[in-house]
Amino acid sequence: MTIAFARAVCTAAALLAATAAVAKQPHERQRLLDAARPRAAADAGQPVRIRVDRLNVDGGWAVLVGELVGAQGKPIDWGKATNCHPDLDKMLWVVLRKQGVAWRVEHIEICASEPPYWYLEQYGGFAWPCGVYKDLDAPDGEKLEAQCRRERARP
Repeated sequence: MTIAFARAVCTAAALLAATAAVAKQPHERQRLLDAARPRAAADAGQPVRIRVDRLNVDGGWAVLVGELVGAQGKPIDWGKATNCHPDLDKMLWVVLRKQGVAWRVEHIEICASEPPYWYLEQYGGFAWPCGVYKDLDAPDGEKLEAQCRRERARP
């Protein structure tokens, strides 16, 4: 086997592995959304869809940040939602945990007026794997993932 042929085989194998990883992501994303939607709909008191701004998965945990939108062609009637103030912002915050192949909702807020990840102490601090905080900013603008990794690195 020549070196050029071996490189070509390695490159082809790497491309196949990368393609397989990307192919799995949409399916996993759908399973996460399918797990979150019924609970969000129950809390909203109506059928909903989820608009995703951020979906981070790490170590069997996931954090979804986004917003609820009404079923096809219908606006959300926030008066039907539990614990929602109709005049405040409505961020969706969901923490999910994988159990076997299924995802389960651990925490959900359908109409957070401020990002719940600004108040992680209510969840026990950095309670989940650091990767779920990717690209989420603390109130001071620092990245939460970096804070988490720094905290975990302390003796």
